[in-house]
Amino acid sequence: MKKNFSIMFMTLAFATTLSAQQLERLFDKYMEDERFNYVYQKKASSMDRLKDMENFDVLALDRSTISLGRQMLTLNSADKSLDESFTREVENALKADKYEQVSIVRNGKNRVETYEKISDKAIAKVSFIKNPGNIMVTLNLYAPKK
Repeated sequence: MKKNFSIMFMTLAFATTLSAQQLERLFDKYMEDERFNYVYQKKASSMDRLKDMENFDVLALDRSTISLGRQMLTLNSADKSLDESFTREVENALKADKYEQVSIVRNGKNRVETYEKISDKAIAKVSFIKNPGNIMVTLNLYAPKK
């Protein structure tokens, strides 16, 4: 019984680790795909972080964090099926990683969704921009200052 419980616990821990990394796996999967533009920045500059701020509350949060870097994937393709499948992959990864949607901005067919996931170790912010023929996902990671 003890052995079965240990195996179940290890399996659950392993499955949790796998699902918590779906968005990062998406970046790894498409970073070399020529249909996508990929950007990795180890540490965002102060100006980049200022551009990320949407209101004063974020400014207070921003002072208490250190940037761990950012990644960006942009799909530039007229292939509607790729557009739809990539959008589904991003949405599934955000759901699997338990990101919380914090805002939606829609203008015609253009849509910007913002997500956050806050843990003791890091704050992850995702911008998911859905424009016809141009899909972009940006992941910004921050660590609390100690």
